[in-house]
Amino acid sequence: MYRRLFFDFDGTICDTSQGIYATLDDTFAHYGMTVDRRNYPRWIGPPLSETFETLFGDRDKAYEAVAFFRKRYCEGNIKLTRLYDGIADLFARLKADGFSVCVATCKKEEEAIALLKSFGVYDSVDFVSGLVYHLRETKQEVLSHALDSLGAKVEECVMIGDTVFDSEGAQAVGMDCIICEWGFGVREQLTQPNIVFFAASPEDVRAFLTEGR
Repeated sequence: MYRRLFFDFDGTICDTSQGIYATLDDTFAHYGMTVDRRNYPRWIGPPLSETFETLFGDRDKAYEAVAFFRKRYCEGNIKLTRLYDGIADLFARLKADGFSVCVATCKKEEEAIALLKSFGVYDSVDFVSGLVYHLRETKQEVLSHALDSLGAKVEECVMIGDTVFDSEGAQAVGMDCIICEWGFGVREQLTQPNIVFFAASPEDVRAFLTEGR
């Protein structure tokens, strides 16, 4: 039985696409690059450092671009983030059900915490493990940090996310995964054996978790 729930942020708790897309536009314009916007959805989820390293072909320049992106994002585009309908109620009800509600995200930890507070759901969250550059950047590293910090048993935990990066990161630490279909995931990529459920709505998540309790 699951006790600790690890929610992804972008595409699971919040729709961050408008702010991220606008900041990608700014970043590529700054570097004089023309990039097809149709690629943007698949870059929500993995660490930006990996995406930019692939695009620039240089790790140092990738981190330089990440710094530019973060500055521009925090200056204003972060305010375009929208909490998905039903998430606040889901967190409150899961807490009342006795679950430990946590966040495991490749978004910068301080950004995730600030947004959770701004949407009034931070009080329902027990622990946040987020990206810290050069320390933990992948979903596997973020989850490993959370497990170690909490002293949690992996068999009592489940990752709740929307993309292959969530399912693969969870698989790497031996954790089951629930996929939220309202996010940015591509169904054809979501074939990992640790995926135990596809949820069409936040209420579907709670129904699956409480079934048989």
